[in-house]
Amino acid sequence: MAEQEFSEFVKRKTERVMAEEAIDWAKRRADWLRELGELYTSMENHLRPYTQAGEIQIERTPIQLREEYLGTYKADKLTFRIGRDKIIAKPIGATVIGARGRVDLSGPRQTLKILLLAKGGPVLTTKIEHGGVTEESSRSMVRGDVDEAGWYIETPAPDSVVFAFGEDSFRDAIMEVSGG
Repeated sequence: MAEQEFSEFVKRKTERVMAEEAIDWAKRRADWLRELGELYTSMENHLRPYTQAGEIQIERTPIQLREEYLGTYKADKLTFRIGRDKIIAKPIGATVIGARGRVDLSGPRQTLKILLLAKGGPVLTTKIEHGGVTEESSRSMVRGDVDEAGWYIETPAPDSVVFAFGEDSFRDAIMEVSGG
């Protein structure tokens, strides 16, 4: 029995390494940076009437990120100045649990997560094997509708819900993180 268990253990470990090596990490990083750039362009577009009127200033600043498989790379953070408030959209990374990327939107009152989700959102699958019988169940890791792949704003725990990123949800998020 111990030999069979060890053989299964070795097989699982080997399969995991082979799966990791099959991922094109350079492409994954390039896709992440493209998606991040598109998010920032959307943010800037949603605030354009206010930036043109001089009521909001936006600044892009390069920062350095380091992720285990993606290595060290540069990405931008955005800083929004609204009155005396400073709101920052800072990329966290592309290798986060449950998402293809995460940006934190931080203001003087709180921080909200902006997640890059696949269609349907992240799913947690549990598999239990006992006495030759296998039971498997799946459930969504987020509350809210993830009808298509894209960016979603997550409200704070414990009752967190995700909303599709858009002009209204982004403006609401800015007000929430700044306490307005």
